[in-house]
Amino acid sequence: MNVKEEVYEQILEILKDAKFPINTMEELIAALPEGLDTTCRIGDVEVTAKEAESLITEKDFPFKDAKHVADIMVERAGL
Repeated sequence: MNVKEEVYEQILEILKDAKFPINTMEELIAALPEGLDTTCRIGDVEVTAKEAESLITEKDFPFKDAKHVADIMVERAGL
């Protein structure tokens, strides 16, 4: 699995219990298991939701499912 696929799968796992649609950044943060401290780890690299928050804008909402969130985050992260 490459880095892009690994990040994508981690986002899906993190949001597996979230209730969709998610309509605001506040709802998205609340859906994360540890809020802005939720972390993705790839090898020795860790990225928190706080660090990745800038990848999402208000224009991206509503999110219909975890795949939608993962698609946007992976694309904007340039993976």
